[in-house]
Amino acid sequence: MGNARSGRAAVLTCGLLLFSFLGVGPAAADDPSFLGETDDDGSVVNGLSAQDLATLGAAFHGSATAPSKPPWYKFASTSYCTTAPPGLGNPSQPSCTSEFAVCNGGRTVGATAGPAVWVWRMEVDRTGSPVAGATWDRIDYTCLASLVPGANNALTMRMILDEFHKTTFARPTASIQPVGLTTLVNLPTYYELRWPARGFEPGEPDSTTLVGRRVDIEPVFVSATYIFGDGEALGPVKTLGGPHPTGDVIHTYRSKMVAPVQINATYSGRFRVDGGAWITIPDTVTIQGTPSNLTVAEARARLYQN
Repeated sequence: MGNARSGRAAVLTCGLLLFSFLGVGPAAADDPSFLGETDDDGSVVNGLSAQDLATLGAAFHGSATAPSKPPWYKFASTSYCTTAPPGLGNPSQPSCTSEFAVCNGGRTVGATAGPAVWVWRMEVDRTGSPVAGATWDRIDYTCLASLVPGANNALTMRMILDEFHKTTFARPTASIQPVGLTTLVNLPTYYELRWPARGFEPGEPDSTTLVGRRVDIEPVFVSATYIFGDGEALGPVKTLGGPHPTGDVIHTYRSKMVAPVQINATYSGRFRVDGGAWITIPDTVTIQGTPSNLTVAEARARLYQN
């Protein structure tokens, strides 16, 4: 692992050796040494790193740092889920689980990482047109699609995370028994989390389009915190509670009051791209529930004369 990273750094030290590095070819992506390498700052790098892509950009035709003499190159990226080169022969960009798994499978590589894409190059002349006989050469893959020289409108994990946080999540409500928002001192009171019609609840996907690709984001219930309004709370717990007598979220009030009851829910989520496999979103959000004022009354015994 260390040799692969140090060798790559050495290759990137000069322009001539840069293109020797570019000739490594796509087989490198199947080499385990290219997965989970540790960069100088301690971060995990899968595939071509930001530094690698910046070095490619230095040779990008039309860039301020492009060499004054040939060879010059243009670059493109394609879906990790196909080996077809860029161009009219590959009009679609299919989606698959591995394009995210290879970047995020159990590793922390940053919120901007993924989906993985293949990086290609083609030699061009001074005008930017392909030289005679030039074809697309597949270099390697990267988890930083938006940093590929010349790449536009790349779907990134950062976009998906931003969209996840924009989701109109369902705000949990409390169903309470005894019914009628009234209970008694020293009487066990039961609570149940319910989802309102408005907003997206667990199992209900929200669909959007990001850079021309359909993205479905589905909330996943993680936990709930039950706030009883008398200074006591339960949670976070994974239960949704339930009605009398089977519910498992029960609280007993010790004095009369108006108790502002509230249930807060924490969601994670999952997403899929273009109808592909579901992939876990590496983030959570906590949504405050709609409060309900529960009247806690005090029962008094009276003697009646017949």
